[in-house]
Amino acid sequence: MKILAIDIGGTKSAVGLCNLEGHKVTTVTAFTKFASQDFASLPTMVHLWLEQNPGHSFDGIGAGVAGPVIDGHVHLTNLGWDIDTQSMTKTFSKPFRVCNDMESHGWGLLGLGSEDCTTLNAGQPGPGAKALIAAGTGLGESIIGWNGKNHHPMPGEGGHSSFSPANQVEDNLLKYLRIELGGHVSWERILGGRDGFRNLAKFLADHRGTLLPAQLADLPKSQLDWGAAVIGADQAGDPFARAVLAMYSTLYGREAANLALKCVPRSGVYLGGGIAPRITASLKENFMHGFTDKGRFASLLGSIPVYIIKDDLNGLKGAAIQFCAL
Repeated sequence: MKILAIDIGGTKSAVGLCNLEGHKVTTVTAFTKFASQDFASLPTMVHLWLEQNPGHSFDGIGAGVAGPVIDGHVHLTNLGWDIDTQSMTKTFSKPFRVCNDMESHGWGLLGLGSEDCTTLNAGQPGPGAKALIAAGTGLGESIIGWNGKNHHPMPGEGGHSSFSPANQVEDNLLKYLRIELGGHVSWERILGGRDGFRNLAKFLADHRGTLLPAQLADLPKSQLDWGAAVIGADQAGDPFARAVLAMYSTLYGREAANLALKCVPRSGVYLGGGIAPRITASLKENFMHGFTDKGRFASLLGSIPVYIIKDDLNGLKGAAIQFCAL
């Protein structure tokens, strides 16, 4: 079967033809990346892909999108698009199936090999659930359930759950962001690429009573340049950027542990999204400190394997697999 697969993110979207044998993607062809904000809707993006790749045939369209899918309809949280299954099917005269992006990434990770991941914690793997937490433009979370024979990914919007501090500094971070944001502080505001690096850098400068470094002080408030700037400054040896990444990586571990405690994923916690592969060194140094800082359950969490997903086509492949699996 050949599926036109689409992985839609708040910053970038990927489109490609996936050939499947059963529930396994064997090849991806005609792969294209688009800047999501350049399009007013999903149909306009698909039409452009069809214009750029004439003559290709496919059996259906499968999409993974950042937002809750309700009765075949979804409003994309960080993009503003509305997608409707019936409308897409009518527009392109092909079956269309859409699922939450964490669900599609969950389908994708079921086909990953050891070469597709970096191990943060070897743990003591065993049969059971898996957990997925993915920081990109936003923050997504999913539990991949286990029925004793098979895994089944579930949709999730856990990134919008409330931030929970674990020490005095993090208490101050919560108070700071409540004022900055004017109310609710979600984990996405701290770990999502759209807001997280900016919020942590500004807080840390305020907490220390210092000015932001020059390479950060003049960045636009709402641009994703903050993540690239912080990561680049860290790679250049800047101590402030290193401290921001250390705090980010520790907090990433804390929320991953919160997710893990809800499902005890003996088969592993997987870090998806575009940020983790870019900050592997900081995650290796700091993530497990946050992950195991859970009092009486530190030992249990230390036994859970943790992996970084390196395959940047994981979501695209999962979007194709969910078309066949659902």
